[in-house]
Amino acid sequence: MEEIVEKRVVAVVAVIVLLVGASVASIIYMKSGKNDGSKTAYIYRDNELLRTVSLDDVKNPYTFRIEYGDGEYNDILVENGKIKIADASCPDKLCVNMGYISEPLMPIICLPNHLVIRIVNDGEESPSLDGVVY
Repeated sequence: MEEIVEKRVVAVVAVIVLLVGASVASIIYMKSGKNDGSKTAYIYRDNELLRTVSLDDVKNPYTFRIEYGDGEYNDILVENGKIKIADASCPDKLCVNMGYISEPLMPIICLPNHLVIRIVNDGEESPSLDGVVY
């Protein structure tokens, strides 16, 4: 009976050690690729690439405006490693309230103005929109 209990304890300890090791290895793997290479923001409107912006080595923050017909616009603020919509003509300003993005995890989307900003890390495939934004 003692032998069975000892085997179970050894098996449980081995599983715990494997899980901890796999967790540490995955964290190291994920961290190793995030800050290496350059980041580029791709700005789209109606699935058309309007502009690409390098987010690396921005010495001084700068703003530029993307204008459309009928007085619609988005003011984009670029800082070192991050980008955001600083102001927009849309009524709800949800895109402004999204704040900065610095990783490709989630894009900034302005639905009323049909604008999408995506970040791509160097070495990854250029983004392509998988649908029409409306």
